[in-house]
Amino acid sequence: MRFVKLTLAFSMLAVAACTAQNLVFASARYEAPEFSALYPAPDKDKPGVTYSFNNVPLKTGDTAKMHNYTLSVHDDSDAFLLLYCDIPNMRNDTAALDYMLDGALGQLDNAKPSPKTDSTLSGRPARAVSATGTYVHGQTTFHITSYERIMVKGDRVWQAIVICDARTNCSEGDADKFFNSIEIR
Repeated sequence: MRFVKLTLAFSMLAVAACTAQNLVFASARYEAPEFSALYPAPDKDKPGVTYSFNNVPLKTGDTAKMHNYTLSVHDDSDAFLLLYCDIPNMRNDTAALDYMLDGALGQLDNAKPSPKTDSTLSGRPARAVSATGTYVHGQTTFHITSYERIMVKGDRVWQAIVICDARTNCSEGDADKFFNSIEIR
């Protein structure tokens, strides 16, 4: 009887492994005017990396344009984002970067962040954090882990974010592969 239970358990694991969505990175780098990066391959019949922008109000009363290069995979369950925004006189110290990471984490409900750490982004000093939490989109609640890195180069703030839904095979290793592939010009 024990053998039957073990066989059944292994069969269920094999089915789960076969139906899991694996993350495969594209063979060619995505080239944008300000950077290049290796994003995952898009889902079949879905667009690749999409560009959007929005105007962000600044404390000075001015606005800045935030550029967003996003790829959603696994039927929009996971997302790989690279954002940048020009903000004059931006501080590049640990406290300022941590403050910006906190702002990004504020988008998650019930965020449980790990401690912020020193890291790199495109070979430059950066701050990093990961967090678990939930995100509600329409009627769907996503249980996610978010991996983030942020840095300042001149007056430009760069932020790389990977959002992994608990139902997919998106991992910290996938986030690191994306982060480490980013080359800012």
